[in-house]
This record gives sequence, structure tokens and C-alpha cells, in this order.
Amino acid sequence: MPLILAPVVGAKTVTALVMVKTGSKYETAKESGLSHFLEHMFFKGTERRPSTLTISAELDVLGGEYNAFTSKEYTGYYVKVAAGKLGMALDILGDMLTGSK
Repeated sequence: MPLILAPVVGAKTVTALVMVKTGSKYETAKESGLSHFLEHMFFKGTERRPSTLTISAELDVLGGEYNAFTSKEYTGYYVKVAAGKLGMALDILGDMLTGSK
């Protein structure tokens, strides 16, 4: 998996974006909309963070924001936090990517 870094000198925030190769381009007629549906399911909770509210509350404590988007070829999931909070934000994002309900 490629890792792309784009440092901005003096930036006080950091954004971690994970791009997944999935989108309408790869869906059959029967699967139409599945990528976008799964994008929304990603935020429903994990074993460690059992609800949308739990995920939101943890990121709120960090002063962070998160979101996702679906395009024809990719679905992107991201978190944006103060630079010193990246480790905690990556833990949340990683949990959402690997442990979504």
C-alpha cells in the first residue's frame, strides 16, 4: 500500500486519509450503491467504540473532525486533528477500518 506524505511547514493540523479502491466503477448493476452504503456503515461503531456517538465523542475530545466520500473509483475516509493528536486519531481511524460492525 503506498504511503504519501505532503508536509506543510508550520501546519498545526494533520489529516490522515485512507483511500480504498472501491466505487461505482467496480459495482455490477445488482451491487449499485453498495460502496456508498458501506461508507456510511463505517461510522456505525466497532467492538471498542460501539456507536457513532462513541466515535464522535472520542474525536471531539481531540478537537478533531472526520468524514468520508465515495467516488467512481475510490472511497476515502479521513480524520483531521491537531498535529500532536495524530496517534490517537490513527487508532480511531484504524479501528473503524478494521473493526466496523
